[in-house]
Amino acid sequence: MTARRILVVEDGTEYVDGFERLASARGLDAVFSRALDLETARAALVAELPDALFLDVVFDRTPEDRLAGDAGSLVARFGGDRARAVRHLATHQGFYILDALAPLLAGVPVVLAYDFAVEPQRLETLRGRVRGLSGLPDGASLSAALDFLLKGK
Repeated sequence: MTARRILVVEDGTEYVDGFERLASARGLDAVFSRALDLETARAALVAELPDALFLDVVFDRTPEDRLAGDAGSLVARFGGDRARAVRHLATHQGFYILDALAPLLAGVPVVLAYDFAVEPQRLETLRGRVRGLSGLPDGASLSAALDFLLKGK
């Protein structure tokens, strides 16, 4: 059996580090790669489709010019408040990245680090674009996320 290839899109290293520690401790055959933003995630997906993708939501360490989304329209939406618009992009970045990557994710299970428990309709709407999407409930362990990512296709 070949190693499961997991792409983790995050602006830090916390998830990749945690997944690697857990996989090693459990003797699992998995390879984790990391993308820092939309462009590096897109390049990774075009180069080789992973077996699964994990996507963080908050990208508050990402430089403004690397954030996906239309900052201009958000500035207008927030009454000219550029700082608020950028903060919105950073705290919701995973949704913007997911939307942009959707055409590349056919057949790829995706875990978004977001609890959809109070927004089941939002999850269903997003599944219309990314069929294999799941959320990560609040309080869910990293181990539970890893279990989903390592399931067979």
